Formats: sequence, C-alpha cells, structure tokens
Amino acid sequence: MKKPKAVILLIPSAREFDRGLRRGIIEYAHTHGPWIFHEEAPPYLQRLSPKQRMQNMRAWHADGMIVIQSRYAEVRSLDVPTVVAVGSRTLKPSFSQVVCADEEIGREGARVVLSLGLRNFAYCGLNGLEFSDNRGKGFQGAILAAGFRADFYSPSTEHLGQSWYREQKLLGRWLMQLRKPVGLLACNDDRARVITEICRLRGIRVPDDVAILGVDNDEQVCRSSNPPISSIALATERGGYEAAALLAKLMSGRTPARGTITVHPTQVVRRQSTDILAIQDQHMVRALRFIRDHSHRNLRVSDVLLEAGLSRRALQDKFTREVGRSPIEEIHQCRVDRICRLLLGTNMTIREIALACGFEIDAHVARFFSRRMGMTPLAYRKKLRLGPYEPGLRSDGTGSDLNFTG
Repeated sequence: MKKPKAVILLIPSAREFDRGLRRGIIEYAHTHGPWIFHEEAPPYLQRLSPKQRMQNMRAWHADGMIVIQSRYAEVRSLDVPTVVAVGSRTLKPSFSQVVCADEEIGREGARVVLSLGLRNFAYCGLNGLEFSDNRGKGFQGAILAAGFRADFYSPSTEHLGQSWYREQKLLGRWLMQLRKPVGLLACNDDRARVITEICRLRGIRVPDDVAILGVDNDEQVCRSSNPPISSIALATERGGYEAAALLAKLMSGRTPARGTITVHPTQVVRRQSTDILAIQDQHMVRALRFIRDHSHRNLRVSDVLLEAGLSRRALQDKFTREVGRSPIEEIHQCRVDRICRLLLGTNMTIREIALACGFEIDAHVARFFSRRMGMTPLAYRKKLRLGPYEPGLRSDGTGSDLNFTG
C-alpha cells in the first residue's frame, strides 16, 4: 500500500461555497488517495499565536495544501505545492487557484429576473469585493442588452461591521425608492437574506414588490429566510474535486496543463422569493404558467394557443413584447432548464431523463440539448457535477484510507 499524502486543508465550512469545495476535495481523496488531511483546531479551541500555529503546521510535514486566499500570506512560507481558493480577488495567472465565473453568474441572474416579465431591475452588492463587482457587471450588461437599465446598491465593506444600523437605514431607503415591481439580484445569499429582512421591516412585499435572487444556494441561509430565497447554484463540488486533482499533479512533480479552475453556475433553485409573473395580460400569464408547469411534456405552440385563448399571431406578438422571445423559444428554454435540473440534481440515467421530459428515446433528448447548450447531456453532467459516491468507500469498494488530524 502506497504511503498516504499529507495535505493541509485550510478551507472553512461556514458557508456553502466553502463546504462545496471541501466535499469535492474529500471525494477526490476518497477515490484517488490515500490522503491524510491536517486541519487546525476548531475556533473555540484556538489559543495559539500565529507563530505557534506555523510551528504546528511545519510539524505535519505536509506534501501539499489547499488554502483559502485570506490565509495564504500566512502559510506560504511552508513552501509546499499549494492550490489557493480565491475569495474576492483573482491572483496572478502563475498561481494554482480556484476562481468563480462571476460575470457569467451575473448574466444568469439577469436571465432569471427577465423571465419573470419584469421591467425594473436592481443589483445589491458590496463595493470593492471583486466577486461582487464582477457579478454586478455581468448582470448590468445582460439587462442593458435586453433594453432595460438596473439600479445599483454597492456600499464599501470597510465600515459595514461597525455601522450595521446605518447600513440597514441606507439599504432600506434604497429599497423603498426602487421602481416596483423589481427583479433584484443580490451578490450572494447572505446579502439576499438581509434584503428580505429589511423588506419585511419596511412593509415591502416579497416577491410581489421585490423578487429576490441570491447566489450560492446555501440551504441554511435560503430556507431560513422568510420567504425562502431563490438562488443560483454553483459547481463548487466539481471545483473542489478539480482543485484536489490539480494539487495531486503538483505533489507528484508534474506541471499541470492549467493552473486555474473555474466554478460555473449550474442551475437556479427556485423558491418563494421569485414566485411571480409580473405581467398584467392574463392571457400571457396563463400561457407562461402552462409552459412552465408542463415542461415535462413535448409541448407544441398549438397547445399553448388553446390554453391562452389567443391566435398564433397575437400570442407571438405578446411573447415578443413581454418576455423578449417567441413561444417556441420559451418552450425550449423551459425544457432545457428541466433537463439541467435533472442532470445535476439527480442520478437519473439519460434514458430516464428523456422519458421524464417527454422524449421518446435518448438520442432525441441528446440532439435537443446539444443544439442549445453546445454539449451533450453527459458532457454537461460531467463538467458541472461529480458522479454519485458512497462516503466512506474508495472507488474499489474497500474501506477508505482517508484520515483527518488536528
């Protein structure tokens, strides 16, 4: 049996983004180990000075480490192969790092709120944090391309922790002044939850006045909010898995083909905070609800015409005006969204997904999906999620060689 690799893991577990990275890293170790992870003692047991912490880490004789960006400057003197999980600032290309496709996330947020039939849009971020600024940039670009404008609220983070009461007043004032109904993208779920709380205190209805969308799909945050928050899920487990694979190459002395791993958005998890169709025309509301409620069927435009009670020309004109695309494009988008959810959120085979989405055979769903996403369903699943695994088992079915030490 080969000697286990000793890996220092300095990734916290307080938020879903970090937890997702950890799950992916640990799965790689289960499958390709043995690895022994070294971690610091929990915060409530930490009584060590920075110097003592470094002495302990040197005593681990680590072969490599995966570390959050905010800790990298402290531990870089260990001089071992390192992958950095970047927070709010992308490092130089020479670093081995995990980064987020933040502008793409912003564009996805714009697509979601535009699909609600809204005409007013807003972004709530944190000025000076690169991830927030870039998500806002992607959101604004997509909103402008659709012919609308977006209001921005991005205060500096420098004094937020010291003047939270003042921040609540400023954010509440901004929310009150927004033209409503409005579709709002928050830079992350924490920010989205703050907004829902301030809306409640100010008597602003969610989602009727403000439809709120977060990022990260942190269930502990999203589901504890009132109302529960819709959120853009990210491929963090895939990012963690690839980060561990990159570290394995570095520890073996190989030069990897690429040193930057990008975490992409995967799907939108819809909850009550965006459960609105802000369209006055009841024919359109019926048509859109019908399409979204029957995305598992092989719908035709003629089916929608019967439900909406409109002529083909009238339906086409209303769709173009209200949602910026034709009825058939809306049908196809809803089917693609459903296929994506099943690919990433279940272990269903392509055959099972084809049947669940109204396709007769696997090849039909594969062609339909590939034309719209630029890759096959299996390639999409492989790119954005990890395969199923059973914790505690190696890929060969034997007991795990994975160990943690503090």
